[in-house]
Formats: sequence, C-alpha cells, structure tokens
Amino acid sequence: MGKDNNPRQDENPAAFTQIQQILHEFQIENVSLFDHDPVLRIQVSDAQFARALQLREALVERIKPLGYRFVAIDLDEG
Repeated sequence: MGKDNNPRQDENPAAFTQIQQILHEFQIENVSLFDHDPVLRIQVSDAQFARALQLREALVERIKPLGYRFVAIDLDEG
C-alpha cells in the first residue's frame, strides 16, 4: 500500500518541539504526538480533550504550516 502506517514520534523533532510549545501556550499538557505523514495525531487525556476541541481552529491554523496536511485529535488516550 505504499505508506508505512506505523506512527513515528521522532520523525520531525523540530516540528514536534514547536507543536509542543504551541500546545503549552494553549495550556494543553501531557500529550503524545504521532507522525502519520501527512497527518499529525495528537493524543490528549480525557481531561484535556474538551479544551483541545474548543481550540481546534487555532491549533490547526498554527500546526498545519509546520508540515502537516491534517491535524487529528485522538479519541482514545490508551
């Protein structure tokens, strides 16, 4: 099928550092980031999920220019 569907947490460390800073600015903490090129998957805790969803437009606007076509919030933190 071409693309490797295994998530990579260190594929783009510079972008991940910037994304973590953006999430910190929005007070979204304790996240895991996964690179599924061209998708960035953000895994958040149940407690942070509602906040991330409220900030969806701002997060997408800030994260997409870092090289992702899609930004996804993971529904399952486990």
